[in-house]
Amino acid sequence: MYTKNRTLLYHARPMGQLTLLLAFHNHQPDGNFDHVFAQGYADCYGPLLRLLAEFPKVRCALHHTGALLEWLERHQPEYIALLRELAARNQVEIMGGGFYEPMLAVLPERDAVGQIEMMNQWCEAKLGVRPQGMWLAERVWEPALASLIGGTGLRYTLTDDTHFRNAGWLGELSGYYVTEKAGTPLAIFPIAKELRYAIPFKSPEQAMQVLYDMGDAAGDRKVAATYGDDGEKFGMWPGTKEWVWDKGWLRRFFTLLSEAPPDRVRTGLLREALTEFPPSGRVYLPTASYYEMGEWSLPAEAQARLTHAQHVLDAQPTLKEEVGPFVRGGLWQNFLAKYPEAHFMHKKMIRVSDKLAAAERHAGAAPGHDGLLDEARRELYRAQTNCGYWHGLFGGLYLNYIRHAVYTHLIAAEEIADRVLGTAAGTSARALDLDADLRDELELTSDKLRVYIKPDEGGAVYELDVRKQRMNLLNVMGRRREAYHDKLRAALEQPHGHGHGDGGGQRSIHDLVMVKDRTLGELLHYDRHLRLGFVDHFVPEGTKLEELARGSYRELGDFAAGRYQVRDLGAQDGVGSVTLWRRGHVDGVPVELEKRLRLEGGQLSCSYRVRAEGRVDALFGSELAFTLLAGHDDKRRYRELPGSRPGLDLGATNMASHGELASAPGLEALDEWLGLRVTLKVTPEARLCRFPLETASQSEGGFERTFQGSALLPLWRVTLEAGQTLETRASLDIGDL
Repeated sequence: MYTKNRTLLYHARPMGQLTLLLAFHNHQPDGNFDHVFAQGYADCYGPLLRLLAEFPKVRCALHHTGALLEWLERHQPEYIALLRELAARNQVEIMGGGFYEPMLAVLPERDAVGQIEMMNQWCEAKLGVRPQGMWLAERVWEPALASLIGGTGLRYTLTDDTHFRNAGWLGELSGYYVTEKAGTPLAIFPIAKELRYAIPFKSPEQAMQVLYDMGDAAGDRKVAATYGDDGEKFGMWPGTKEWVWDKGWLRRFFTLLSEAPPDRVRTGLLREALTEFPPSGRVYLPTASYYEMGEWSLPAEAQARLTHAQHVLDAQPTLKEEVGPFVRGGLWQNFLAKYPEAHFMHKKMIRVSDKLAAAERHAGAAPGHDGLLDEARRELYRAQTNCGYWHGLFGGLYLNYIRHAVYTHLIAAEEIADRVLGTAAGTSARALDLDADLRDELELTSDKLRVYIKPDEGGAVYELDVRKQRMNLLNVMGRRREAYHDKLRAALEQPHGHGHGDGGGQRSIHDLVMVKDRTLGELLHYDRHLRLGFVDHFVPEGTKLEELARGSYRELGDFAAGRYQVRDLGAQDGVGSVTLWRRGHVDGVPVELEKRLRLEGGQLSCSYRVRAEGRVDALFGSELAFTLLAGHDDKRRYRELPGSRPGLDLGATNMASHGELASAPGLEALDEWLGLRVTLKVTPEARLCRFPLETASQSEGGFERTFQGSALLPLWRVTLEAGQTLETRASLDIGDL
């Protein structure tokens, strides 16, 4: 335990008073596992709130994401009761925000306002207070947010002090600053970087000394300084449970705060600071977030350049002080360019939001759908949780269950909207720009499936929604180079864990390099194309399974990511179909490839016609990348196609298994949890290869192997002379077990 040592804390001459504005952001995303919520409560959220109750002089603001609030209300109602009590005695201020922690900057304004109002109403109903300010998700700021947030009646938000440095503020920052957009004002509290790095990573005495030094710097003035950061730093981040709770860091820190002379250091509430202190100035912040977010949003090569620039500045302190604040990375939206998988999800979210808005307008003319539309609105808002759309230190986009939750909620919301609009049944086929790239995509729908096709991306299927199970079967994350893979390679050569920093403090999560799996080096190979459905390949005869799995094969054709022309799009007699055509090359020989996608009920088929203008000797394949979410689960597995001839041996049958059949009519994949069956049939029989798609990705717990999906690749022998054709067919039959 810590011993009392006040030698650092008091000075002979009186100095200014510092009001510490503490704000804790407790975050769990929708779609996270129940046991993670439970661990967070046991190791972090519960202990923090109970400790606050023991120290009435320690006042702070608390923010909880809506998904966490709902979990706490269901499983730990005593937490909600204590939170309400602390709010009633004016010790804890309740902060608002978008209910399901969306990235406000990339939402339709109606949804951003709706999410904020949902949180305001929940807090008023359950906690007895209506928030006056909000936590800004990932501190992602855009100037237009001033009018959006201010227009909801909220008075303030918090950003990092880095935002202010980016705007050219060079001196000390304290209190709050006022900004506005088109005349709507908003207060912004700058979060002090010095405090974020001290709490809880330095000793309690050192953290207190930082506070006294800040007060000293103010002379005889009264000033306020803001600390705002993740509550998970106090028990959930690696090593912090032992440091913060077992060794008593937070209890000691709260003790020192409570015993500090109130004319030197005290704690306060953000909403009270708005009346107690005048604004420290007017500010117009640029689009920004915390530094690491800007770094993570860059492509891997650009991240390397930014890191080099920082190293150059670190070696020249004077230059760093002068220009360092203006050297930064990209903006959050870059993730939508860096990761097409995030882009597809985001644009589906926008489409579903538009469809739901249309359904609400329709319901206004035809009442009676209020309950259904409320359910759909909540499903949409759940799908807007920001975590699934980006990746940095935390797994986020790389976590398949987080992406799955996004799609599950979007599909559910869309089903309700279609029901209200009267468009839920029937078969349709249409072309429209679904992903905002100025080129049309294609949509085929039946009563069982929704199919989305990108003609300019190999004519492949990029989304396949199973309507009953509310699952996008093609929700697969590709394998690509990440800047942190260089750290992983170095760690595999000379592994090390985490430990304590200088002065006996705890190292920040940003400084830890932990490797959970010594075989991760095997995964550092990258895809040449997006992992989609019905991707067309020509490869040499003799190409090995391992080459296909690693992406080290020789691609003879230019079809996998090529642009196809659209012909004969339409729907008739319960069948939706489209014919796609491309003239490309296979090993230099001109080849015409026609593929016809046909949707009827729960069956999606792709028929091919390959015509050569010269001799072609190769293997032709149609690759399907799909997911049943788990690689090693007995209830998610492959099995031989019913009726297959005896003698076919799959070996291991889990979804992470490798294998091939020399000649087979197809294969089945089963998900007993969802009651889902996916049957692949091929004509004629083909060499059938399968392999897992796994990534070496970064999370707060270190580098880890993450199952993304499975690839099925039927390969047909192609031996054609000029003018000859080959016809093949691959079909998916998707239904219940």
